[in-house]
Amino acid sequence: MNTTFLFSARMCAMLCLLVSAPRLLFAGEVVLSDDSLRVAFDSDSGALTRLENKSAHWTIERRPELGVSFRMFAPLPERRYNPVLGQKQHAVEVKKISGHEARLQWKNLVSENGGVLPMTFSADVTLTNGTLIFSAELINDSPLTVETIDYPYLGDFNPPGRSASLEMCLRRNGKLESQRLDEIYPHFHNEKGYWGDFFPLKTREAQQGPFCLIQAPDKGVCVGMAEASLPYRVQYTFEQHPGLISSVTDLVPEQDEIAGTPVHLEFRMCHFVFAAPHSSVKLTPVFLRCYSGGRQAGEDVYRQWRSTLVSESSK
Repeated sequence: MNTTFLFSARMCAMLCLLVSAPRLLFAGEVVLSDDSLRVAFDSDSGALTRLENKSAHWTIERRPELGVSFRMFAPLPERRYNPVLGQKQHAVEVKKISGHEARLQWKNLVSENGGVLPMTFSADVTLTNGTLIFSAELINDSPLTVETIDYPYLGDFNPPGRSASLEMCLRRNGKLESQRLDEIYPHFHNEKGYWGDFFPLKTREAQQGPFCLIQAPDKGVCVGMAEASLPYRVQYTFEQHPGLISSVTDLVPEQDEIAGTPVHLEFRMCHFVFAAPHSSVKLTPVFLRCYSGGRQAGEDVYRQWRSTLVSESSK
Protein backbone atom coordinates (compact mmCIF):
# COMPACT_ATOMS: atom_id res chain seq x y z
CA MET A 1 0.00 0.00 0.00
CA ASN A 2 1.22 3.53 -0.78
CA THR A 3 2.90 4.88 2.39
CA THR A 4 2.46 8.48 1.19
CA PHE A 5 -1.30 7.93 0.98
CA LEU A 6 -1.34 6.49 4.50
CA PHE A 7 0.66 9.45 5.86
CA SER A 8 -1.63 11.95 4.11
CA ALA A 9 -4.76 10.20 5.41
CA ARG A 10 -3.42 10.24 8.95
CA MET A 11 -2.46 13.91 8.73
CA CYS A 12 -5.92 14.73 7.39
CA ALA A 13 -7.56 12.87 10.27
CA MET A 14 -5.36 14.69 12.80
CA LEU A 15 -6.20 18.06 11.27
CA CYS A 16 -9.90 17.26 11.42
CA LEU A 17 -9.57 16.44 15.11
CA LEU A 18 -7.67 19.65 15.78
CA VAL A 19 -10.26 21.73 13.95
CA SER A 20 -13.19 20.13 15.77
CA ALA A 21 -11.56 20.00 19.23
CA PRO A 22 -12.07 23.68 20.20
CA ARG A 23 -15.85 23.40 19.73
CA LEU A 24 -16.01 20.24 21.84
CA LEU A 25 -13.78 21.56 24.60
CA PHE A 26 -14.42 25.28 24.62
CA ALA A 27 -18.02 25.74 23.55
CA GLY A 28 -19.62 28.66 25.38
CA GLU A 29 -22.21 28.12 28.07
CA VAL A 30 -24.97 30.11 29.67
CA VAL A 31 -25.10 29.16 33.36
CA LEU A 32 -27.74 29.65 36.05
CA SER A 33 -26.60 28.91 39.59
CA ASP A 34 -27.69 29.35 43.19
CA ASP A 35 -26.79 27.67 46.48
CA SER A 36 -28.57 24.44 45.50
CA LEU A 37 -28.38 23.95 41.72
CA ARG A 38 -26.23 24.72 38.72
CA VAL A 39 -27.61 24.33 35.19
CA ALA A 40 -25.82 25.13 31.93
CA PHE A 41 -26.91 25.49 28.31
CA ASP A 42 -24.73 25.34 25.21
CA SER A 43 -24.54 28.82 23.66
CA ASP A 44 -24.75 27.46 20.11
CA SER A 45 -27.29 24.62 20.27
CA GLY A 46 -29.22 25.58 23.40
CA ALA A 47 -28.81 22.03 24.72
CA LEU A 48 -28.97 21.43 28.46
CA THR A 49 -25.37 20.31 29.01
CA ARG A 50 -24.92 20.26 32.79
CA LEU A 51 -27.11 19.88 35.86
CA GLU A 52 -25.57 19.68 39.30
CA ASN A 53 -27.12 19.30 42.74
CA LYS A 54 -24.48 21.38 44.50
CA SER A 55 -25.58 20.71 48.07
CA ALA A 56 -25.49 16.92 47.54
CA HIS A 57 -22.44 16.91 45.21
CA TRP A 58 -24.52 15.03 42.64
CA THR A 59 -23.78 15.71 38.97
CA ILE A 60 -27.03 14.68 37.33
CA GLU A 61 -26.27 15.76 33.75
CA ARG A 62 -22.58 14.88 33.45
CA ARG A 63 -21.43 14.74 29.80
CA PRO A 64 -22.01 17.92 27.76
CA GLU A 65 -21.66 16.04 24.47
CA LEU A 66 -24.87 14.14 25.30
CA GLY A 67 -26.88 17.28 26.02
CA VAL A 68 -30.19 17.75 24.21
CA SER A 69 -32.39 20.82 23.79
CA PHE A 70 -35.74 19.39 22.63
CA ARG A 71 -37.41 17.02 20.19
CA MET A 72 -40.59 17.27 18.12
CA PHE A 73 -42.59 15.05 15.79
CA ALA A 74 -44.26 16.64 12.78
CA PRO A 75 -45.58 13.81 10.53
CA LEU A 76 -45.67 14.29 6.78
CA PRO A 77 -48.73 13.29 4.72
CA GLU A 78 -46.73 10.54 3.04
CA ARG A 79 -44.42 9.62 5.93
CA ARG A 80 -45.21 9.78 9.63
CA TYR A 81 -41.63 9.50 10.85
CA ASN A 82 -40.45 13.10 10.64
CA PRO A 83 -38.73 14.10 13.88
CA VAL A 84 -37.18 17.48 14.56
CA LEU A 85 -34.07 16.71 16.58
CA GLY A 86 -32.70 19.42 18.83
CA GLN A 87 -29.16 18.10 18.32
CA LYS A 88 -29.36 19.26 14.69
CA GLN A 89 -30.63 22.79 15.37
CA HIS A 90 -28.74 26.05 15.80
CA ALA A 91 -30.20 28.35 18.44
CA VAL A 92 -30.75 31.94 17.34
CA GLU A 93 -30.73 33.05 20.98
CA VAL A 94 -29.24 31.62 24.17
CA LYS A 95 -29.09 34.52 26.57
CA LYS A 96 -29.02 35.13 30.29
CA ILE A 97 -31.56 37.90 30.78
CA SER A 98 -31.17 38.15 34.55
CA GLY A 99 -29.27 36.52 37.37
CA HIS A 100 -31.85 33.74 37.57
CA GLU A 101 -33.37 33.49 34.07
CA ALA A 102 -32.22 32.35 30.62
CA ARG A 103 -34.00 32.65 27.30
CA LEU A 104 -33.53 30.23 24.40
CA GLN A 105 -34.96 30.32 20.89
CA TRP A 106 -34.76 28.26 17.70
CA LYS A 107 -36.16 29.23 14.28
CA ASN A 108 -36.61 27.49 10.90
CA LEU A 109 -36.33 24.02 12.37
CA VAL A 110 -34.63 21.30 10.34
CA SER A 111 -36.68 18.10 10.21
CA GLU A 112 -35.30 14.69 9.29
CA ASN A 113 -37.52 14.01 6.28
CA GLY A 114 -39.44 17.22 5.61
CA GLY A 115 -36.69 19.78 5.16
CA VAL A 116 -36.67 23.15 6.91
CA LEU A 117 -39.95 23.98 8.64
CA PRO A 118 -41.11 27.58 9.39
CA MET A 119 -41.43 27.09 13.13
CA THR A 120 -40.17 29.02 16.14
CA PHE A 121 -39.62 27.30 19.47
CA SER A 122 -38.86 29.51 22.47
CA ALA A 123 -38.07 28.57 26.06
CA ASP A 124 -37.58 30.46 29.31
CA VAL A 125 -35.75 28.76 32.18
CA THR A 126 -35.74 30.24 35.66
CA LEU A 127 -33.86 29.16 38.78
CA THR A 128 -35.27 30.45 42.05
CA ASN A 129 -34.36 29.09 45.49
CA GLY A 130 -33.28 25.72 44.10
CA THR A 131 -36.29 25.25 41.80
CA LEU A 132 -35.99 25.18 38.00
CA ILE A 133 -39.02 26.17 35.92
CA PHE A 134 -39.08 25.30 32.20
CA SER A 135 -41.62 27.27 30.14
CA ALA A 136 -41.87 27.08 26.34
CA GLU A 137 -43.93 28.11 23.34
CA LEU A 138 -44.18 26.84 19.76
CA ILE A 139 -45.23 29.05 16.85
CA ASN A 140 -46.07 26.68 14.03
CA ASP A 141 -46.22 28.51 10.70
CA SER A 142 -45.84 25.27 8.74
CA PRO A 143 -48.56 23.21 6.99
CA LEU A 144 -47.82 20.30 9.34
CA THR A 145 -49.29 19.32 12.71
CA VAL A 146 -46.75 19.05 15.51
CA GLU A 147 -48.01 16.09 17.50
CA THR A 148 -45.48 15.95 20.36
CA ILE A 149 -42.77 18.12 21.90
CA ASP A 150 -40.21 16.68 24.31
CA TYR A 151 -39.13 19.44 26.72
CA PRO A 152 -37.27 19.69 29.03
CA TYR A 153 -34.87 16.99 27.88
CA LEU A 154 -31.98 15.52 29.89
CA GLY A 155 -29.76 13.45 27.63
CA ASP A 156 -27.47 12.02 30.32
CA PHE A 157 -29.29 11.40 33.61
CA ASN A 158 -26.79 9.90 36.06
CA PRO A 159 -27.21 8.23 39.48
CA PRO A 160 -25.19 9.73 42.35
CA GLY A 161 -22.63 6.92 41.90
CA ARG A 162 -22.08 3.62 40.12
CA SER A 163 -23.17 1.66 43.19
CA ALA A 164 -26.29 3.78 43.76
CA SER A 165 -29.73 2.79 42.55
CA LEU A 166 -32.47 4.87 40.94
CA GLU A 167 -36.20 4.30 40.77
CA MET A 168 -39.13 6.39 39.68
CA CYS A 169 -42.10 6.86 41.94
CA LEU A 170 -45.49 8.45 41.23
CA ARG A 171 -48.38 9.35 43.47
CA ARG A 172 -51.41 7.30 42.48
CA ASN A 173 -54.74 6.95 44.24
CA GLY A 174 -53.62 9.33 46.97
CA LYS A 175 -50.40 7.54 47.89
CA LEU A 176 -46.86 7.06 46.66
CA GLU A 177 -46.46 3.83 44.76
CA SER A 178 -43.39 2.02 43.53
CA GLN A 179 -42.85 -1.45 42.14
CA ARG A 180 -39.78 -3.45 41.24
CA LEU A 181 -40.31 -2.64 37.58
CA ASP A 182 -40.08 1.09 38.40
CA GLU A 183 -36.32 0.74 38.91
CA ILE A 184 -34.32 2.55 36.25
CA TYR A 185 -30.77 1.83 37.49
CA PRO A 186 -28.94 -0.56 37.72
CA HIS A 187 -31.91 -2.46 36.23
CA PHE A 188 -34.13 -1.04 33.51
CA HIS A 189 -37.17 -3.04 32.43
CA ASN A 190 -38.28 -2.31 28.87
CA GLU A 191 -42.05 -1.82 28.91
CA LYS A 192 -42.75 -1.03 25.26
CA GLY A 193 -41.77 -4.24 23.51
CA TYR A 194 -39.20 -4.70 20.81
CA TRP A 195 -41.35 -3.39 17.93
CA GLY A 196 -41.64 0.27 17.02
CA ASP A 197 -38.95 1.43 19.48
CA PHE A 198 -35.22 1.74 19.03
CA PHE A 199 -34.21 1.62 22.72
CA PRO A 200 -35.59 0.27 26.02
CA LEU A 201 -38.34 2.65 27.07
CA LYS A 202 -40.78 3.29 29.89
CA THR A 203 -43.34 6.04 30.42
CA ARG A 204 -45.75 7.23 33.08
CA GLU A 205 -48.77 9.50 32.70
CA ALA A 206 -48.69 12.94 34.31
CA GLN A 207 -52.49 12.83 34.54
CA GLN A 208 -52.11 9.95 37.00
CA GLY A 209 -49.39 11.66 39.00
CA PRO A 210 -48.72 15.43 38.96
CA PHE A 211 -45.12 14.79 39.98
CA CYS A 212 -42.51 12.08 39.46
CA LEU A 213 -39.75 11.27 41.94
CA ILE A 214 -36.44 9.99 40.57
CA GLN A 215 -35.25 8.46 43.80
CA ALA A 216 -31.75 7.44 44.89
CA PRO A 217 -31.33 5.79 48.32
CA ASP A 218 -30.95 9.06 50.25
CA LYS A 219 -31.70 11.82 47.74
CA GLY A 220 -33.74 12.47 44.66
CA VAL A 221 -35.15 14.75 41.98
CA CYS A 222 -38.78 15.85 41.95
CA VAL A 223 -40.14 16.72 38.49
CA GLY A 224 -43.71 17.78 37.98
CA MET A 225 -46.27 19.99 36.37
CA ALA A 226 -46.21 23.62 37.44
CA GLU A 227 -49.95 24.07 36.93
CA ALA A 228 -52.92 22.47 38.64
CA SER A 229 -54.59 21.19 35.45
CA LEU A 230 -53.27 19.85 32.17
CA PRO A 231 -54.72 20.99 28.82
CA TYR A 232 -53.26 17.95 27.04
CA ARG A 233 -51.57 14.62 27.73
CA VAL A 234 -48.05 14.64 29.22
CA GLN A 235 -45.74 11.69 29.89
CA TYR A 236 -42.65 11.22 32.05
CA THR A 237 -40.36 9.32 29.68
CA PHE A 238 -37.20 7.30 30.37
CA GLU A 239 -35.09 5.78 27.59
CA GLN A 240 -31.93 3.67 28.06
CA HIS A 241 -29.20 3.90 25.40
CA PRO A 242 -27.91 1.88 23.62
CA GLY A 243 -29.58 -1.08 25.35
CA LEU A 244 -29.28 -3.63 28.16
CA ILE A 245 -26.73 -6.30 28.92
CA SER A 246 -29.52 -8.88 28.87
CA SER A 247 -33.29 -8.81 28.57
CA VAL A 248 -33.36 -11.54 31.23
CA THR A 249 -31.51 -9.59 33.93
CA ASP A 250 -32.47 -6.07 32.70
CA LEU A 251 -29.01 -4.91 33.81
CA VAL A 252 -27.72 -1.57 32.50
CA PRO A 253 -24.04 -1.50 31.39
CA GLU A 254 -21.82 0.15 34.01
CA GLN A 255 -19.25 1.60 31.64
CA ASP A 256 -19.57 4.95 29.84
CA GLU A 257 -19.15 3.42 26.39
CA ILE A 258 -19.65 0.15 24.54
CA ALA A 259 -17.64 -0.15 21.31
CA GLY A 260 -17.49 3.63 21.09
CA THR A 261 -21.23 4.09 21.67
CA PRO A 262 -22.12 6.10 24.81
CA VAL A 263 -24.17 4.44 27.52
CA HIS A 264 -26.68 6.92 28.92
CA LEU A 265 -30.17 7.34 30.33
CA GLU A 266 -32.46 9.96 28.79
CA PHE A 267 -35.26 11.61 30.71
CA ARG A 268 -37.74 13.93 29.05
CA MET A 269 -41.23 15.35 29.42
CA CYS A 270 -43.34 14.48 26.37
CA HIS A 271 -46.14 16.99 25.65
CA PHE A 272 -48.87 15.72 23.29
CA VAL A 273 -49.78 19.19 22.02
CA PHE A 274 -51.11 18.38 18.50
CA ALA A 275 -50.36 21.96 17.39
CA ALA A 276 -52.31 22.53 14.18
CA PRO A 277 -50.77 24.17 11.12
CA HIS A 278 -50.40 27.96 11.43
CA SER A 279 -51.09 28.00 15.14
CA SER A 280 -49.24 28.51 18.40
CA VAL A 281 -49.24 26.65 21.70
CA LYS A 282 -47.74 27.27 25.10
CA LEU A 283 -46.39 24.21 26.89
CA THR A 284 -47.49 23.53 30.44
CA PRO A 285 -44.52 24.66 32.57
CA VAL A 286 -42.43 21.96 34.25
CA PHE A 287 -40.65 22.33 37.57
CA LEU A 288 -37.58 20.43 38.80
CA ARG A 289 -36.17 20.43 42.32
CA CYS A 290 -33.64 18.24 44.14
CA TYR A 291 -34.09 17.06 47.71
CA SER A 292 -32.36 15.06 50.44
CA GLY A 293 -34.04 12.03 51.99
CA GLY A 294 -36.51 9.39 50.82
CA ARG A 295 -39.81 9.43 48.97
CA GLN A 296 -41.61 11.33 51.70
CA ALA A 297 -39.12 14.15 51.40
CA GLY A 298 -39.79 14.24 47.67
CA GLU A 299 -43.53 14.41 48.20
CA ASP A 300 -43.01 17.24 50.70
CA VAL A 301 -41.19 19.16 47.96
CA TYR A 302 -44.26 18.92 45.74
CA ARG A 303 -46.64 19.86 48.55
CA GLN A 304 -44.54 22.93 49.29
CA TRP A 305 -44.60 23.83 45.61
CA ARG A 306 -48.37 23.45 45.40
CA SER A 307 -48.92 25.59 48.50
CA THR A 308 -46.78 28.30 46.91
CA LEU A 309 -48.92 28.19 43.76
CA VAL A 310 -52.13 28.43 45.78
CA SER A 311 -50.88 31.39 47.81
CA GLU A 312 -49.73 33.24 44.67
CA SER A 313 -53.02 32.61 42.85
CA SER A 314 -55.00 34.04 45.78
CA LYS A 315 -53.15 37.36 45.71
